Amino acid sequence: MKSAESILLPLQVAQLEHDRLAHSDILTLDTQTRLKHMALHFLKYAGKIADAKEREDQAALAAVMIDTIIICLATANTLNVSLGAPLTCRANDLQDLCDRLVPDVSSNVFDSALTALVKIAGRMAKAIESTDHLEKGNPREILDAEIVTLTAAMLGIVGRLHVPLSDAIQGRWRGVESKSIFRRTTAE
Repeated sequence: MKSAESILLPLQVAQLEHDRLAHSDILTLDTQTRLKHMALHFLKYAGKIADAKEREDQAALAAVMIDTIIICLATANTLNVSLGAPLTCRANDLQDLCDRLVPDVSSNVFDSALTALVKIAGRMAKAIESTDHLEKGNPREILDAEIVTLTAAMLGIVGRLHVPLSDAIQGRWRGVESKSIFRRTTAE
C-alpha cells in the first residue's frame, strides 16, 4: 500500500507540466490573481453540477468532477501544497484512493458533489476575498487546508461514480494541449 502523497504528488507534477505547456497565461499571473481565477473555475463547475443534476446526467457529472480535480491540482500547485501529505489514507493506486475516500453517506451523488464543492470552495473564496480587505485571520492556512479537503471530497465523488480517473485526466489534458501551438512542435 502506498501513501496518498506518493499517489497524488506525481499527479501534481504532471499537472504542472501540463500547465506550463497549455496555460502559461495563468502561470504568469501573480498568486492572488491566480487563486481568484481558480475560485471562478470552482464556481463555474458548481453551476455545471447543478445543470447535470437537473438532467440526471452522470456522464456530465463525471466530466465536471475530472475538471474540478484538475483545478484542485493546479490550485494546490499554486499554493505549493502536497495534497496527499495530510491524508492518512493508504491505497494501491489512484483508483483505490478514490474508492477509499468515498463519503459514507447515502445522499444523491449530485447533491453530494454540489454541496461539497459549494461549501468548501465557498470557504476558499472567503479566504481569498478576505485578503483584499486585510482582514484578521490566516487565509493561507485556510486555503492550504481547504484545498486538501476539497480534493479528497472530489476524489471520493469520483470513487462513487467509478470513473477511471487517471485515464480521464490524461485525456482531458491531451484535449486541452491539442489546442496549443507548442504541443504541435513536441508531437512531430
